[in-house]
Amino acid sequence: MTLNDCLLYAREHARSNILNRIEERKADADKTAAASELMPYVGLSSSGSLSFGRNIDPETNTYDNKRTLSTTFGLQLSIPVFDGLVSFNNLKAAKVARMRRDEISRIEEDRISLEVIKSFYNVSYCKAMVTQLEQQYSRDSIDLRSTERCMESGTKSGADVAEMRALLANDAYELANQRSLLAKAYLKLRATMGMEPASDPLALTEEDYSNADCGGNKNPRIADAELELKQNNYYLRAARGAFSPRISLSGSISTSFYRMLGEDIVSPGFREQWKNNMGQYIGVSVSIPLFTGLSTVSKVKRAKLELLASRVRLSQTRYEVERETAEAALDLRNANDELTAATKRLEAEEIAYRAVRRKFELGSASAIDLYTSGAKLASARAAYEGKRIQRIISNITLDYYHGKKLINE
Repeated sequence: MTLNDCLLYAREHARSNILNRIEERKADADKTAAASELMPYVGLSSSGSLSFGRNIDPETNTYDNKRTLSTTFGLQLSIPVFDGLVSFNNLKAAKVARMRRDEISRIEEDRISLEVIKSFYNVSYCKAMVTQLEQQYSRDSIDLRSTERCMESGTKSGADVAEMRALLANDAYELANQRSLLAKAYLKLRATMGMEPASDPLALTEEDYSNADCGGNKNPRIADAELELKQNNYYLRAARGAFSPRISLSGSISTSFYRMLGEDIVSPGFREQWKNNMGQYIGVSVSIPLFTGLSTVSKVKRAKLELLASRVRLSQTRYEVERETAEAALDLRNANDELTAATKRLEAEEIAYRAVRRKFELGSASAIDLYTSGAKLASARAAYEGKRIQRIISNITLDYYHGKKLINE
């Protein structure tokens, strides 16, 4: 898997990204619910009752002691005409909330992607260290055997052999420790990607990571803050609209059917009653809020404060993104300088190690001198590998703040 393969896998399988997709579906449901407030209401009703004892005769409208089975049917229609644009502004706010949900998902997706990038290159670093220590262990094993042969011929002492054995034991310890760190790095990468833990390592391929995206995309944190400001503006309009009268149009059509229970009682037929008992009405309802216990006033005040807070958060977010962009540029510049210095240091340590090793082979340098030079060379190689990876991550981070996407589609 390349780095881009890992990023694509994490986008689909990371737990946070899956939860955000669920939240997007919930936002869709909220938007549909807000839209339903603008739609007519249509209801169909039916009821049935059995009367006995002293009750009203539905035919003569007088009291009697007959048993009566009654049923009613009705169809109601209610159309909201005007509510101070409260429902309209709530719908607009719900649409903006759905757009915000996309930006929030993108923020989390980018956070996961940056974590995957760091974990991926941490694996690369640990792999490089394991390879280096394996080579060092193999080289010191050869030196130990050579020193033992030299001791047999009398050119090396037993102390030199003991020092080489201690050096080899230290190499084995460092190699075991680094292999443990590599296994943990693989586990961290799997966890970040949303992949199940496994004993076998991932087959990763490090290649030059370049994003073909031209950049210029708006930072999702800024986009979310701008949408929050827009959403709170709609909420304020909706709160103010609660002071307006509410007008609705309603209508209904209904009928009823009854049957007198008894052997000698004959009731009109269902079709006849359905037609004769049919009733309709249409009406207009006007509701004017005069006093609501200051709840409407409080909602308007709260909406104004939320709008003010969202303006401050937008300004703060823009400042933070600008600061982080400047820090990313500074990190990249420092990474370039440090990588150049680490490269020169590595070249110098390699030359010095070869010289000390040649002296050791000729007998003019001790095993301690060889160990000291080898340790300095190993430190220089580790520093070079770390600065190389730091430069890659800093470059990717700066491109991200300049509007480039982290994932190549």
